[in-house]
Amino acid sequence: MKRLSCPRVARWPVALLIALALMLSTVGVASASSNTQVILSATGISTSAGPAGFWIWSQPSNPNAYGNNGNGSIYFYALLPAAHHVDVSNVTVNDETVSETVTSTDGLITCPSFTGTETSPGKGTVSFTCMVTTPSGAVVTATASNVPSQVNISG
Repeated sequence: MKRLSCPRVARWPVALLIALALMLSTVGVASASSNTQVILSATGISTSAGPAGFWIWSQPSNPNAYGNNGNGSIYFYALLPAAHHVDVSNVTVNDETVSETVTSTDGLITCPSFTGTETSPGKGTVSFTCMVTTPSGAVVTATASNVPSQVNISG
């Protein structure tokens, strides 16, 4: 009867565990690098239609751990009586600039062009064009250009 060598048997499980650990660490690094998130925020800003403000969280439409697109809140106090919840779509990040479409869930605010540029960590400028439907049914275009804002593009 031949006796098995213990060190030779023990090598297989150790090698398998090392290989598995290396594969999982590589997958984790690849996933983490695609989790870009964007925050755009400002209050009391001047627009062509009066004071406005927004807080918008979004992410590009690439596969990542959080899903796609985003949401937040926007207001135009001279046109509508309160802040409105918004959904974000068509999010594109190119270096320090994000472009996205912002639409209120009630359909009263549509911003086909909402762009933020990060000039230093957490700071930057935002420009947008929004169509706002007032309580009387009139549609007013509100624009803002290069407004100082919180712009945070991470990931």
